[in-house]
Amino acid sequence: MEIFDIHSHLGKTSSGEENSPDQIVNELKTYGISKVGISCLSGISTREQNDYIYKAMKAHPDFIQGYAFINPKAPDALEEIDRCLGEYKMNGVKFHSWKHGYYPDNTPALDEIFRKIESYGVHVQTHVGTAPFSTPYTWAEYARKFPNIDFLFTHIGYYEFGFSTIEAIKDLKNVWVETSGQMDVNVLRKAIEVLGPKRICFGTDWPYKPVNIEIEKFKELGLAEEDLEWIFNKNARYLWRMDK
Repeated sequence: MEIFDIHSHLGKTSSGEENSPDQIVNELKTYGISKVGISCLSGISTREQNDYIYKAMKAHPDFIQGYAFINPKAPDALEEIDRCLGEYKMNGVKFHSWKHGYYPDNTPALDEIFRKIESYGVHVQTHVGTAPFSTPYTWAEYARKFPNIDFLFTHIGYYEFGFSTIEAIKDLKNVWVETSGQMDVNVLRKAIEVLGPKRICFGTDWPYKPVNIEIEKFKELGLAEEDLEWIFNKNARYLWRMDK
């Protein structure tokens, strides 16, 4: 079975550890992962961070899918979207309100930014689960406001907001969840029960999470092969627009 990792990163970690495109490709391959989507959280300039991802995409075009990392508070945010999605042909946008220090519900620039993203037809990933900046409720409001954009809420809300994330998006058909870092079996089972396998994506959050654990936890859930196909690759294939 193909395994696609829809949510990982490149760049120096918050603890100062270095990594490289070759390293992520080689490590993920050892676990049977054949494609990965990445953004860069390392550094201050999103332009430099996105350039780093683009170089990784060029170095490993069959393996790496790139995401634009956008700070809605930056004066060049719209220009950066055009550069990354237009010139660089990235196929996703990553928002991390915790890292960038803003409240999504008090960031009016996001409306224009989402209208710009909508014109490119790519999906949006949001870090969800770190209070108070990254709760599922405010991002759910943007998903409701922009029904033509596909959203991916990472970590199924993490430790604080697992069940709340599922409740917040259960009726929003344009929102998927991603599983890295979510180790509460009850949350995972609830997501499968309420959202269904067709709205759940596998991710590792490399280099922050142990890849083997992220894969093995699905074996413990005893899911049918067909359900695992959706989680491990079919949903990522759709969000990456691989069949267009």
